[in-house]
Amino acid sequence: MSLERVLHYVSLDGAGGVEQQFVEFVQTARRLQDVEHAVVACGRRIHPLIEKRLDQRTPVLFEKYAKGLKLPKWPQVIRRQRQRHIMTATRPDAVVIWNRLRDSLDTLAAAGAKRCIYWERGASWFAGDTVAKRDFLAAVPAVICNSYAAQRMLELRWNYSGEIRVIHNALRPSLLPAIAPEPRTCPDKDRLTLGVVARLESIKGVAVALHALAHLRKHGYRATLRIAGDGPERARLQQLAKTLNIADYVVFEGLVADMAAFYADIDLLVHAALREPFGQIAVEAGAYGVPAVVSAVDGLVEVIEHERTGLCIEPTLSVADYRALGAGDDDLPPQVYDPAQDAIVAPRALDPQTLCRAIMDICSDGARYARMSEAGVDAARQRFVFDDHVRAALGAIASFVDTGRLAPAARS
Repeated sequence: MSLERVLHYVSLDGAGGVEQQFVEFVQTARRLQDVEHAVVACGRRIHPLIEKRLDQRTPVLFEKYAKGLKLPKWPQVIRRQRQRHIMTATRPDAVVIWNRLRDSLDTLAAAGAKRCIYWERGASWFAGDTVAKRDFLAAVPAVICNSYAAQRMLELRWNYSGEIRVIHNALRPSLLPAIAPEPRTCPDKDRLTLGVVARLESIKGVAVALHALAHLRKHGYRATLRIAGDGPERARLQQLAKTLNIADYVVFEGLVADMAAFYADIDLLVHAALREPFGQIAVEAGAYGVPAVVSAVDGLVEVIEHERTGLCIEPTLSVADYRALGAGDDDLPPQVYDPAQDAIVAPRALDPQTLCRAIMDICSDGARYARMSEAGVDAARQRFVFDDHVRAALGAIASFVDTGRLAPAARS
């Protein structure tokens, strides 16, 4: 294997899923293989939490900044020279572009398309069908996708015809319980605690979870809802809870540092997202023995095994119906992937009453609930192993360097 140096292009401004995944990917990759890694931060800064966790041996350069000064867009030659300087300084065997469909044409030109791999983690859902995005996808020869849904989004929406390898995300080591928990027992209807873990934006469907809670309480469940996360929809959602007369039963916890404690205190994860390229949070909940009820959209059906680790519920409400529930629609993508039809369709939301019935179904059968709890723990420790994920990615990259082709998936 000739892979010695990998250069990663990734935005590290925030501290979300992609950034956290990248940090632990590099840490694990260094432990598993003797390969040098360098990173080009594509924004103006590195988030303090990410900077603290980033391996100190990893050189960091900035794409649009030099010596602390932002490089102007015009004349274009200035930023292009910066890209060429980065390639000369790092001498990568492979360049991995993390989830950046736009603003990557100069990277391709400087590195040469033959050593560039695009890692799709949700950007193909974003609004904005631009010439630059299509030119980039027409030129980049190989793509790693974090789900089959991501592969189909690239193929169906963007007509990508290059080589694709699906490598599912995995549970980051920092999130895996040290000891596998025992299967949970079914919660009593008088003390059911639901959990939502999401950035508070309309795309995550938190409004649907609030309505489902209201329906549960009408059915005699003394249920509560704890919400881990923050974002632009927080005020709207808090007002919605008041309108539904459930504000006393909803806790907006904001950003939660101790997720292990959070999962210990909930009985069921509810993830009513309208778009979810993979669904990392469902793997995380499963690792703590928490079954999940999720939307059957995009990559969520690849994470939650229906009737085994949780339930996947078909979304049926239009965006107009979703707005009528009191939800916003500012960040909704133009299209999502429908795995049942193998087609891209307009976004749809879960019907809160259908979600309510699904929750009641799980909680009314103690043996079923316990089986789902145990299966979720097993999935996190067998299907979504981070070392295996990193080995697969490094193997695909190394194969690309050696042969121009991504290594095929290992036979199970």
